[in-house]
Amino acid sequence: MIVLDCTLRDGGYYNAWDFPKRLVERYLGVMAHSEVDYVELGFRFVDPEGFIGPYGFTTDRWIRQLPVPEGLSLGVMCNAKDLIAGGQSEGMVRRVFAPAEESPVSLVRLAAHFKEVEACEEAVRSLAALGYRVGLNLMQSGIRTPDEIAEKAGSVADWPLDVLYFADSLGDMRPDTVRRTIEALRRGWGGEIGFHAHDNMGMALINTLTAHEEGATWLDATVMGMGRGAGNVRLEYLLLELSQRQVRKANVDALLEFVVEDFQPLQAEYGWGPNLFYHLSAMYSVHPTYVQEMLGDDRYGHDQVIAALQRLGAAGATGYSPDRLREAMVDEITTAFGSWDASGWLSGREVLIVGAGEQGRQHAEGLHQFIADRDPFVLCLNSNPWLDARYIDAWVACNAQRMLLDRDYYAEHEGTLIAPQGLVPDDLTGSLRSWQLLDYGMDCQEGHFLPGSKTATLPRPLAALYALALANAGGATRVWLVGLDGFDHSDPRHHELEDALAAYREQSNSLPVAALTPTTLSVPQQSLYDPGL
Repeated sequence: MIVLDCTLRDGGYYNAWDFPKRLVERYLGVMAHSEVDYVELGFRFVDPEGFIGPYGFTTDRWIRQLPVPEGLSLGVMCNAKDLIAGGQSEGMVRRVFAPAEESPVSLVRLAAHFKEVEACEEAVRSLAALGYRVGLNLMQSGIRTPDEIAEKAGSVADWPLDVLYFADSLGDMRPDTVRRTIEALRRGWGGEIGFHAHDNMGMALINTLTAHEEGATWLDATVMGMGRGAGNVRLEYLLLELSQRQVRKANVDALLEFVVEDFQPLQAEYGWGPNLFYHLSAMYSVHPTYVQEMLGDDRYGHDQVIAALQRLGAAGATGYSPDRLREAMVDEITTAFGSWDASGWLSGREVLIVGAGEQGRQHAEGLHQFIADRDPFVLCLNSNPWLDARYIDAWVACNAQRMLLDRDYYAEHEGTLIAPQGLVPDDLTGSLRSWQLLDYGMDCQEGHFLPGSKTATLPRPLAALYALALANAGGATRVWLVGLDGFDHSDPRHHELEDALAAYREQSNSLPVAALTPTTLSVPQQSLYDPGL
């Protein structure tokens, strides 16, 4: 039996394959100590877009400067589409791989969707001719019929493959599905079988053990389950369970220490692991990257994520596409015309818009002093966990799902809420009993920013833009920003905000805006603590 750990390859979906060298060095030592048979160090992408760390390329040159313990076998993975594009697989293989005798890598696996399998033959034969052990991973096997699986297995039966894998890419397999899949593979393939589990429904361990019981001899795992979406079967659990079943001895002392000291902090940072949303994605056969992207985006409330998953499932979204994700969010209602006239409401006042960003929390004491000294009109975006409600003049909200998430906050406070009444969920009626609601409308139109007297035309349904429009419509003299930290420049949300601010600045009468706490947004930067403001 072969245990293959692919932590750096599958876990790289969370950090762009940019693992610290110190962590990798310790990881390699732990893998050797744990008697793991193969370590798949990463991908070998071909011409990727954007920044990708060294384990997205995993070149021989990079590997040679790593302290790889003697006896630990190394592998890499390629996406089949990278090697078969243009129909020149042999040339692409030789571009990416040296002869195996000249490389620290001994195993190459190809990840192929079912429609790509037949086109992989030349790449498989080329890799074998170079001296590599070769594996083929059949992606998204859980949504394929036994006949489809048997047909693909038969089509590769005479290829020089060392192992044929089936991958539970969508995390939708159960033990009975695993059994049926292996039975189907055996109808066409007589060689070794491998299994790569995902943990969307919390079944990665039992599915992997079932695969072994049914004859799979190559088993994938990752440290603490780190991997795309909900992640994979946890290596530490798998080794302990195999030891308990007397399949192989477990030597996990170093691994368990590594989990606690290095990977628990990583999980706290990146948040992989099974949850309700990944479970739903598996039930709907939706690619888990949709969940990963939505959960990493503060714009999407939990209700929005669930509704989007239902729409994606109905659309057959087994492959990830940013465009399809945007389409799935289109059904969100973003237009409700208002009845309250904000004209002159803030006449002659400075307005302070406060977001919930970490920079605001860090400078809360300075913010309180600023408010006491200058007496601005304070607009709070949605709810705020660190700003005392006594300092807030009004709250603004324009997203129904976010308002539902803030239900408890509304129930515990009272004040003035400015929001498009047509977007306020009926379920909030009780929580808003002590609130005055001012119905300022919102109409979302791409590329447009117009602060109308009763309704704001905005390029995006974001509370910060809604508050900015309200300040302009109300006749304020200027706008200060606190706690709007912004996003990294590579984040799509950064570009959306920048485009919206550009649309705002194109207005002839737009108010001056400046940030008083650090932000990545392209607005003038000043300081809360500057007595000369």
